[in-house]
Amino acid sequence: MHRVRILLMLFACGALSAAAQFSFFTGTGGMRQVEQFSVSVRARFEPATAVVGQPCAIVIEMDVDRKAAINDVQVGGLPDAKDGLVVYGEIENIADTASSTSGHVVKRMRVPARFLKPIRGNVSLVVQGMVGTVQGGSSFFRNFGQRLPPFVLNVIPLPENGKPEDFSGAVGSRFSIKQRLTPDHVRPGDLVTATYTLNFDGYCPSNVFPKVEGLSKEFKAYDPKEVSRTERSVTWTQMLVPRTPDATNSATVSVNFYDTLAKRYDVARANPQRLVFVSNEAASTENTSVTVTDSAEQPESANASARPVTLRLAPSESSPVVATLPPGTPVKELATWNGWSRIETPRAIGWTMKREQ
Repeated sequence: MHRVRILLMLFACGALSAAAQFSFFTGTGGMRQVEQFSVSVRARFEPATAVVGQPCAIVIEMDVDRKAAINDVQVGGLPDAKDGLVVYGEIENIADTASSTSGHVVKRMRVPARFLKPIRGNVSLVVQGMVGTVQGGSSFFRNFGQRLPPFVLNVIPLPENGKPEDFSGAVGSRFSIKQRLTPDHVRPGDLVTATYTLNFDGYCPSNVFPKVEGLSKEFKAYDPKEVSRTERSVTWTQMLVPRTPDATNSATVSVNFYDTLAKRYDVARANPQRLVFVSNEAASTENTSVTVTDSAEQPESANASARPVTLRLAPSESSPVVATLPPGTPVKELATWNGWSRIETPRAIGWTMKREQ
């Protein structure tokens, strides 16, 4: 049995499911009066039927007389998380709304959950806490505990019909992906960063990576890497090097997912983006010795290398050498990636391992 503890103060919280009545003798200065309060609690599973992996929630509603206060609420009887059946999130307060019963307010809370295996059965929660009132600076509280009528918990397997062979477990609704190329005005041999951002309402596990298709062989491509993640988005970057001016279009990028609204498998897709070549001249792939003799040619913010520097066409030790720079050559760092620096000199631009500088 799993228990969630909720710390809250509410002056609120009508249909009765499991209810209790409380009476308090309150007052000061010899004047005593009877305060009576009722507490009603009910729970349900949202959505009524979920699939494995789908974000869902157990919603708890509490009705309490407006003058009453409730705190130190604990919820027991939730399916146990120890065997990997379910992952719970932090308890969330949804909203307080006036109930149809005069003098009452409904407090709604939800326990976010994501079930890793199918499950079907009745769940009967136990809700405990303290109810009372505050008058004249004094607090009057009593413990309460209620076992709620059972509700149905129904989590079904993902359907096999139509499931992609490379399905990685993304589940939810409103999945969309965009791609962006930086820079998009290039020369052959330049490094281009392709950024793929997936936005979604649901769940995207860490083993999901975008499918990159239709990329021209004129590109040298590195594997995509995840660079950021939130509850509703994931961003990957992929490094591309256009070898020739024929490498004009990037790839089609996609992520498959199970659409919980349409109840079918679908694909979020980003169309190719276009590169514009400002020059058709490719970087030299022959070893050369670069010597700088004219200080007027030195780039702004130049830093002199303390030892020989090997420049390569791409950030890889197997990439062709563009130039070998002698010690003292002025260099300017343009970008960094995965332990490599892209540097500019008056005679050459290329990539070098950071340790070489």
